[in-house]
Amino acid sequence: MRTEIEIPVEVQPLNNRGIAMQFYFMPLEETDARAIIAWRYEGPYAVYNWEDEDDPSDMLDRRSPYYAVRDEQGDLIGFFAYGSSAYVWGSDEPHLYSEDNTITIGLGMRPDLTGKGLGLAFVQAGLDFAREQFKPDYFRLFALTYNERAIRVYERAGFVRMGIYVQRHAEGDRDFLEMRRKA
Repeated sequence: MRTEIEIPVEVQPLNNRGIAMQFYFMPLEETDARAIIAWRYEGPYAVYNWEDEDDPSDMLDRRSPYYAVRDEQGDLIGFFAYGSSAYVWGSDEPHLYSEDNTITIGLGMRPDLTGKGLGLAFVQAGLDFAREQFKPDYFRLFALTYNERAIRVYERAGFVRMGIYVQRHAEGDRDFLEMRRKA
């Protein structure tokens, strides 16, 4: 049985053409997780590609929930992760809130929809949903420092730059910009 939390969030304007649409948030299911793992970004954004062997069950832990985001036709257009699942470092125990009633968010939009002026409305919808569901005092997110396209969107959504977090990888270090805003 599909559990749907239908929270339409209409944001004006949706994109640079002023088109409005609704986003529908629902708890991520395994089929959604598998679809997201299969998404492929190109160029410098390929770093966001999941590995084929990634376990979708990690995305289904409700203690640090992922939500599927669908459009009016029911198509999966993206996802939001709230809590420790959005950290760029590991977490011992999944959880939603961190210090000062802060929720860390992570998000992804289907690759064919990126770069089309939908980002700000998508981010605002995810923040609106989290405000309604979780009542945080602050939001925090992390963006790769070279992803200026995303950073511009986050700044337009009210986030401010806080500092750099270095993620250590065998393939090389990755610098993430920490950004915060009041809820």
